[in-house]
Amino acid sequence: MKHIPTLFIGIAIVLGIYSYGFIDPHLSFSSHPFYLFIQNALVHLVYRQSVTAAALYVCIIVGLFAAYGMIMQSAKTEKMKYFPRWMIWGIGILLVSYPAFSYDIYNYIATAKVTFQYRENPYVMMPIEIPNEPMLSFTRAANKVALYGPAWIVLTSFPYIVGAGNMLATIVSFKTFTALFYTAVTYLIYRKTKRWDQVMFFALNPLILIEVLVSGHNDIVMMALGLAGLLLWNRQGMQYKAAGIILFISSVLIKGATIALVPLFFFPRWKWEKKMLVAGVLMFGVFLLSPVREEMYPWYAVWWLSCIAFVPIRKHSFIHWFSFWLSFGLMLRYVPWIATREYGGITPIIRVIATLVPVLFYLLYRFRKNVKHLRAPWKK
Repeated sequence: MKHIPTLFIGIAIVLGIYSYGFIDPHLSFSSHPFYLFIQNALVHLVYRQSVTAAALYVCIIVGLFAAYGMIMQSAKTEKMKYFPRWMIWGIGILLVSYPAFSYDIYNYIATAKVTFQYRENPYVMMPIEIPNEPMLSFTRAANKVALYGPAWIVLTSFPYIVGAGNMLATIVSFKTFTALFYTAVTYLIYRKTKRWDQVMFFALNPLILIEVLVSGHNDIVMMALGLAGLLLWNRQGMQYKAAGIILFISSVLIKGATIALVPLFFFPRWKWEKKMLVAGVLMFGVFLLSPVREEMYPWYAVWWLSCIAFVPIRKHSFIHWFSFWLSFGLMLRYVPWIATREYGGITPIIRVIATLVPVLFYLLYRFRKNVKHLRAPWKK
């Protein structure tokens, strides 16, 4: 346990610095010579030495998952009764990193700007239609209307106003906003389970750390509201049930995926653990169907990981180990894009292979272990 804090914080620092290499060449947060020197060196690494950048990313991911595995083992054997300070430091480092692996946060900001600064309907006007808008030089998908529901657009008013028109401040405020909902889900897990291993299973999963704290995806907001809505619905009293319905509808009106959880409202006598196991299966099903619409993005795993975290972790728990290896495979999906800077060609095929290989190795390991267990009595 004594080496885990150094490993976790060290990798968080490396990832935090590394992330700024992905900053768009048209964007800079400071004109200070030292900052520009560091930014240019990192950008050169990511954009000009992409294979080296991809190899470094793999090392970071392997290190993060190694630390995560050791933390989970320590949480189980030492029966932790608190959230160590060094974990909070590591999380804080990731929070101030650059949203390296996705441009979604800029789409959130651009949509909020169309709505609250230009006072236009974001479902009618595209950001690209705004003349002389400086964000267009580094925003992707600017030729689309709002991609998310009205509840999300309303919620973005808070971090957008806090940003006060400064791009760096706005990015930080949006990331902090999603981090609050990350904290809310973490709190709900502890409140219902009273087990730190289940808290850490969710809160320290590298996929969750990167997709929520680094990239700032709004999926965590959708899940926090959906889970809170289900929890309140389970309580006695019409005021709680009404609040639960409002929160759950707000969740659906962010992205829509949590509509799959509606059937759980009709089984009030089910224990919470059973509900969350079914919720995890339902959200995993929606996750598997995501390529029908566009692509299986890694951050969609937030949907089912948020639910599975409520399920008790038992010895050799298949669902939790499967989640571990699938999370690892999903984070490897970025490798071909970092190495080639292309979305087409063979990149999609390599992404699929990178995702499946860790999972298949784990399934093969479980299969062989089960076969040996079945053969053991006969050997006696």
